[in-house]
Amino acid sequence: MIVTLLVFAASIMVLVGVHEGGHFLTAKAFGVYVKEFAIGFGPRLLRHQGKETVYTLRLIPFGGYVRMAGEDQLETEDDIPEDRVLYSKPPYARALISLAGPATNLALAFILTLAVIWATPFPMMQVADVVDGAPAAETLQFGDRILEMDGRRILTRDQITEVIDAAAGDPVDILLERDGEAIHASIQAEYVEEESRYVIGAYFYSAALTNEIASVDAPSSLDVLGLQSGDRIVAVNGAPTDTLVAIELAAEDVLPAPELTLTLERDGATFDVALSSAGQTVYELFEALEFAHWGVANQRAGFAEGLALAASQFVSYMRALGELVHSVIAGQTDASDAFQGPIGVAQLLGESVRVGASFFFQLLAFLSLNFGLINLVPFPALDGSRAVFALYEWVRGKPIPPQREGIIHAIGFLILIGLMILITYQDIARLFQ
Repeated sequence: MIVTLLVFAASIMVLVGVHEGGHFLTAKAFGVYVKEFAIGFGPRLLRHQGKETVYTLRLIPFGGYVRMAGEDQLETEDDIPEDRVLYSKPPYARALISLAGPATNLALAFILTLAVIWATPFPMMQVADVVDGAPAAETLQFGDRILEMDGRRILTRDQITEVIDAAAGDPVDILLERDGEAIHASIQAEYVEEESRYVIGAYFYSAALTNEIASVDAPSSLDVLGLQSGDRIVAVNGAPTDTLVAIELAAEDVLPAPELTLTLERDGATFDVALSSAGQTVYELFEALEFAHWGVANQRAGFAEGLALAASQFVSYMRALGELVHSVIAGQTDASDAFQGPIGVAQLLGESVRVGASFFFQLLAFLSLNFGLINLVPFPALDGSRAVFALYEWVRGKPIPPQREGIIHAIGFLILIGLMILITYQDIARLFQ
């Protein structure tokens, strides 16, 4: 619990600090006098007086602020030069100051994603199985390691799909490694109407998993049935299987079903066992098993490759957020399940640290992206709305009355606080479910 709280507090400080740092640096660049740079709200814990700005750390870590001279147009700034007051600056400058916070969060998300990609080894994609009669069946073999496709080094399975789609039916040139030897091959992809895409008929994974059982979790239903390390699953309901992919496909053809018949080979003899499968998916049926493989070889992304992968991952994060919001609006997903409050985020961060540094920084990148995009929404009190007010003034030629803008932001802030309280309440309720 202590570790989770410390990780959560540190993560929020980073996200808020980067966000407010964007506002602060941009305001300074435009010559705005910044009175206070604060991380957190409420009672002050730490204070440092800079040349003109007071830097503070406050008790409640769920946010922060940069207090600029003239930010509240109703206040007078008698001791500060007029040209250093926020509302003496042109509307475009104020819009940029407002947008700088979300922009730095988006930049942090990209940088963290890029750092994880450069630091993480990528297992070389291997042929885990081929489809009988498909184009790949004549060329690829189980265990082949894919080095390049159409001159592009392959780091992820998605890249294989991208290359095949880009070829649009033209032959795909493949450089692969088989038994330590580099081999060039060419495969003509075929178009599958049902899937609306080109395929070559092969399954690619980071390890070519065989049908040999490496270990069995105990206790589990498969352990109770007597499955042992070294057993081979040579058939599922009579369908021959020599790889894990073949086992899963054979099971999928039968499910849903009350039971499956696994044919095992042990010490040269074969025998059948009946596996109860009612209401279970293929993953659930075999999750207690680890299968043997032919080894994993790692490689790392180069500079340009890392940038391209980070950009692709960044876009996928944004797409995932967009799909989540759409599902909530369409009523397909309950808002309470889709959004996490401070307690939920703290739990996720704590769990990610236990999984590993790579997973933690990926989650932090996603949270930073989320934080940045939310603040771009033109809702009162958020940065997006302040930018909209400034741009509206720029187009209109005169500002909105200060009292009216202040009231709008105050109402928006109260609504946001109410939403935060509601989400936090739902987080607490989940703990007792």
